[in-house]
Amino acid sequence: QASARHSSPPTTQQPSLLAAAMAPVYKVALGVAVTLALEASVATAALLRHGRAPPAELSSFDMGCYMEVDPSPLEQGGSKGRSYRGLVSTTVSGRTCQKWSASHPWKEPAEIKATIDKKSKIDEDTETMAWGNGLGNHNYCRNPDSSMNVPWCFTMDPNEGHKKELCEIPKCPPHPRDFPEEAKDLKNEVEATDCECADQLYGSTVTTKDTAVPLSLVDKKQQKGKKPCNCSHRRR
Repeated sequence: QASARHSSPPTTQQPSLLAAAMAPVYKVALGVAVTLALEASVATAALLRHGRAPPAELSSFDMGCYMEVDPSPLEQGGSKGRSYRGLVSTTVSGRTCQKWSASHPWKEPAEIKATIDKKSKIDEDTETMAWGNGLGNHNYCRNPDSSMNVPWCFTMDPNEGHKKELCEIPKCPPHPRDFPEEAKDLKNEVEATDCECADQLYGSTVTTKDTAVPLSLVDKKQQKGKKPCNCSHRRR
C-alpha cells in the first residue's frame, strides 16, 4: 500500500520527446516531396513547350494495330496502316500529334481533304470496304496519303526537323482463318447428295457401324447406278 501511495503518476513527456526527435525527419521528407513535385512540373512544362506531352495510357483495344497489307480481296486502300482507326496520338519520340483540322503550327494537315470509308454489299452475307483516309477533327495517327509504311502525324513541335513523325503502333497479326467459310467450302467440295464420297471416307450417317473403307478399295466399292467420284484427293 505504501509503495502504491508513493508511486509517481504516468509521465506525458515521452510522446513529446519523440515528436520533437521526429520533427527534422518530417521536414526533410516534406522538402523532398515538394522538390520532386516541382521537378515533375518543370519537366512536363518543357515537354509541352516542345510539342510533347506525357504519353497517355491506352488499352490495347484503344491503341489497336495497323494492317501492312489489305487482309482480303474484299478490302482496298487500307495497306500501310491507311485503315488504322486507333486512338494513338503521340509519335515514337513522345511528341503530341497536331489535329488534322488545325493549321498551327503546320498548315498542311488542314489542307488534306477527309475521305470517308465506304462499305458496299455484294450479297446478303458479303460486304466490300473501300477505305478512306480516316481524317477528321482529331489528332490520331493516320496514313492518309500512304506516304509512309506505317501511321504517322504532323507534330506540335514547330521545329522543321520534327514536322512529321512515325507513330509507335503494333502491326496486326496475319488475318485469322475463317473456319466457318472453310467448312462451307469443304461441304461444297464433298457433297454427298449424288456421290458416295461422304460414306466412303467418313462412314455412313445412318448407322453406328463402321462403314468407312480404305481409299484403295473406293473404286471397287462403287455401287451400281451411283455416280462415281474421285475421293483420293479429298481426305485432309
